[in-house]
Amino acid sequence: MLSTKGIHRVIKQHQVLPLAIILPIIIAACGGTPSAAPTPPQSAPIVSTAPSATQVSAVATPASDTPAATTEAAGLERGRTPEGYHYLGNADAPVTILEFSDFLCTACAFHVEETEPAIIDAYVATGKARIVYRHLLQLGEESLRAAEAAECAGDQGKFWEMRDAIYRNQAALYTTGDVGAALTYLAQTIDLDMNEYNVCVQSRKHRARIEADFRAAQDAGIRSRPVFDIGGTRLVGARPFEDFQAILDQQ
Repeated sequence: MLSTKGIHRVIKQHQVLPLAIILPIIIAACGGTPSAAPTPPQSAPIVSTAPSATQVSAVATPASDTPAATTEAAGLERGRTPEGYHYLGNADAPVTILEFSDFLCTACAFHVEETEPAIIDAYVATGKARIVYRHLLQLGEESLRAAEAAECAGDQGKFWEMRDAIYRNQAALYTTGDVGAALTYLAQTIDLDMNEYNVCVQSRKHRARIEADFRAAQDAGIRSRPVFDIGGTRLVGARPFEDFQAILDQQ
């Protein structure tokens, strides 16, 4: 781990803007139409253990009281739907939570960190529901690059681990001078075969399918983020667990 002086040096080299300036802009960009949407989480402490200073400028680590990550729920089944979308939970679960999300949306990250663990404990781990992830690309080229990184991790069976890593370190992705290098660093933290990962990312093999997924979401009337379709009911925005509970208990 870098010393405090080392962290400051890395940040200075990449001219990181203060989060106090950046976060209000990000939050505004991610706004949907949720009712009483929770306040997005504050950024975590910044550390960097990258092999070189050019690989990543700063990567945030979760605070000690951050809820358990999706992938920390032991024994969860994972796979792809016939359409190629990643799912977590029993493939034959009676209820599907169809999630439309952008990796650079702060409200989406808030859902994953704060609300999703409770949904997983109560419904996914018990076999009552599964989560299916759909890509949104509403925040530009860097959203696409993050989606590609997750899909390349998925080729090695670690889509959900990379998804967690990206959302947990989202603030750092906004402030780093090199998003590609930061994503590569995150890929290292989940123990991917880096040769395979780099070939995948450089080939852009998943780009067309991710873009097609986004167009399909637009055709389905998705205009905000995150959006959740559950048994014919649509929730928009970072909603509290009780909103999901009310719908899932009726399925």
